[in-house]
Amino acid sequence: MTKGTKTLIAVAVLLAVALVSGLTGMALNNYGSQNDPLVTLSYLNETLTPAIREEVERAVNEKIQALTEEFNRVAAQGGGTGTPGTSAPSGFTVLTLSKGQTVTCAVGAEIMLRIGSAQSAGPDSPRLVDETDGSTVAAAGTALTPNHLYMVTIKNNGVKATADNTKILISGEYTVS
Repeated sequence: MTKGTKTLIAVAVLLAVALVSGLTGMALNNYGSQNDPLVTLSYLNETLTPAIREEVERAVNEKIQALTEEFNRVAAQGGGTGTPGTSAPSGFTVLTLSKGQTVTCAVGAEIMLRIGSAQSAGPDSPRLVDETDGSTVAAAGTALTPNHLYMVTIKNNGVKATADNTKILISGEYTVS
């Protein structure tokens, strides 16, 4: 072999080594990056999915614990409707009103006109929410529809009887004036 042939072989080997080194370096630099979008199924099944499950279970357990503590705190204060330490009566009560009497309610009280006639009353709009048909009663003095269930969503709103011997079913905190 001549000296020129040996030099040519040496240069070819050096170029091959440089090419392989460069490709290896590029592969190592891109491994696990955005430029390497391939993810193996075993990585998803054995690493990623269990890690996600553990994180979700931890977050759910923390939220359950916080809600349980809040529930226990509210229950210890007397039920949680209205102001802390007070509770609303359970179920509905039949209330008979004379013409002109007004029932003022706390938020969440429910009213159903059974006999007679009544209208919405209160300082703020919307006065009531008609749970039966999903509408709102915005204007004061709007007549209530018999057998529709209304909810008070703003404190101090309620109903005013427009006939004697008006009977309503009511659930929640209220005052009659």
